[in-house]
Amino acid sequence: MLQGGEIIIILLLALVLLGPKRLPELAKQLGEWTAELRSAARDIRRGLEAEVADIKQAGEDLKAPLDEIKKSSEELRKEIDEAGGSGLDWKGPKPVSGPTPADAMADLEEIEKKAAEEGPGQ
Repeated sequence: MLQGGEIIIILLLALVLLGPKRLPELAKQLGEWTAELRSAARDIRRGLEAEVADIKQAGEDLKAPLDEIKKSSEELRKEIDEAGGSGLDWKGPKPVSGPTPADAMADLEEIEKKAAEEGPGQ
């Protein structure tokens, strides 16, 4: 920050360079610009604070449904555990694997052979 002596030297230098008529005008204009900048900074700060408040509110609004879902899933997990076992074991027939790539190629060759025998246009 500037010391008192430095400010006095700057003011005397400004008085000599600008003259007694222009110095008050420039000081007034500088004061207006400063007030305008402070007002703009206040408006920006208010806007940002409002946006942050909106975001916080949205987070709070989302938290309640998520807590309900978490509670429901914990209750469901508890019921499954009480029923004994995981409750997710497959009890149906054992799945059979599907066709192999070799089976698919054999089928494709058979289809192409039948198409060649029938001839084009049929």
